[in-house]
Amino acid sequence: MAKRSHGSLSASARKERRQLNIMTLPAVIWYGLFCYLPLFGIAFAFKDFTPVPGRSLFENLFINSPWVGLRNFSYLFRNPLSRSVILNTLFYNSIFIVAGIVVSVSLAILLSEVHQKKFRALVQMTLVLPYFISWVVIAYCVYAFLSTDLGLINHILTALGADPVQWYQSPESWRGILIVLEIWKTTGYTMIIYLCSITNIDRTLYEAAALDGATFLQRVRFITLPQLRPTIATLFILSIGSIMSSDFGLFYQVPMDSGALQEVTQTLDVYVYKSLMYEANFSYSSAAAFLQSSVGCILLVISNIITRRIDKDSALI
Repeated sequence: MAKRSHGSLSASARKERRQLNIMTLPAVIWYGLFCYLPLFGIAFAFKDFTPVPGRSLFENLFINSPWVGLRNFSYLFRNPLSRSVILNTLFYNSIFIVAGIVVSVSLAILLSEVHQKKFRALVQMTLVLPYFISWVVIAYCVYAFLSTDLGLINHILTALGADPVQWYQSPESWRGILIVLEIWKTTGYTMIIYLCSITNIDRTLYEAAALDGATFLQRVRFITLPQLRPTIATLFILSIGSIMSSDFGLFYQVPMDSGALQEVTQTLDVYVYKSLMYEANFSYSSAAAFLQSSVGCILLVISNIITRRIDKDSALI
């Protein structure tokens, strides 16, 4: 009887496993087609791609194009423009990571203290809504404010007796503009993640702390933040993994691709796009994209290792 029961259980387990495998099959196919199959394009970064008309892509890439080793990468590092592009990418993403965590956690803590459900839902919807607005729409809204002739801000400046500002010719103003726009657009989404974590904290901890006379800041410091540490660490590690990437819409569409703003708005993603579209340099743009992905992967692994040594429960793996 025991053997029969064990055999029946094994058959049931095999059936359940088979059903789960079938359910995951669409996701596996999607990742295979769109994430793993295109990996052959890494060869562009190590080739001097010279397409011959009438030949297939694979033939042009692997037969007609000679291997050049790391020449494309060395050119990338020798180019002065590439250095400023990489520094721009690291600068903006560092600000986005730190400011995003501070602002999102702060808003989540403040919103968790709001007990009126309707008002809380209204504030939550207002903060999350920008995340779903396209950068194209935001770009034209920003243009409506900053346009030299028709912009709202210049109309206000003119009414106050000041001279209008040519915003799209003034690079010094755009670092702050881009940082504010990114935080405004993405903070609400990450705030929801932290807010969900806060709602899962045992409320008796807050009640006990209140009975002991703990203030609001003390409850945040000794209860909320320690409980949020795993969530903050997870999002921080994931953000570090994409520190060499940037939001293409923010840095290309919002500044309207103004050449005068290139020194402060051109990041690695925009640089790769322009190298590919304007110069048709497949090998050079592929080398930049490969470097971008490789550095991001290495930083993700390193940050996860450091986090695991500090707090094993907060690491991803």
